[in-house]
Amino acid sequence: MNFNILDRSGRSIFYYLISSAVFAGGSHLLAYLFGNNMWFFAIMCYIQFVILTHFFYQVFKNQLFKIILLIVLGLVTCFAVTDYVYLEGQKAYNSYAISIENFLLLLYGVIYFWELMRDEDLVKQSIFVNTLPNFWFNSGLFIFHCSNFMLSLAYNFLQHSEYDRSIQNATLSVTFIGGFAEVVLIFIGLLKAQKLRR
Repeated sequence: MNFNILDRSGRSIFYYLISSAVFAGGSHLLAYLFGNNMWFFAIMCYIQFVILTHFFYQVFKNQLFKIILLIVLGLVTCFAVTDYVYLEGQKAYNSYAISIENFLLLLYGVIYFWELMRDEDLVKQSIFVNTLPNFWFNSGLFIFHCSNFMLSLAYNFLQHSEYDRSIQNATLSVTFIGGFAEVVLIFIGLLKAQKLRR
């Protein structure tokens, strides 16, 4: 994959993939070395939220949505810092902030799909949405965040409860399946980007 073929939104997805690799590797390493990687987990979730906010800022056409996006980013930043420092702390899964970030990314995905359906320029130019790399990127992100939303809401509760671990494992499994689907759809988007630039 040639990085130069990607536009700004595509590069945001590329950075998201790199951060995901750092996220996975760093979480595993810190858990192995120190037994607790929650401080790193919260920071990486926030970094990915910022990267994906940049992605949606690039793909949204409505200027009002773009302004709202920046305002929401500022509010989420304040809340994430508060959650990290005061509410749930650095050694716990920051479910409040992560759940809000997850929900907002789902909402952004819905807004982007809504914009695509109403885009008259695509109709006039006879462009099918499934030829657009951003359609595939957004599809992957949407599926992953749908599968991850329940985990982000319930992980702290499941971690500190007496419930059967099979519930936690089932929730994790749904997230892993969503993550696999996300990678496949993003890969299709990258192939579409490569085809467009030829």
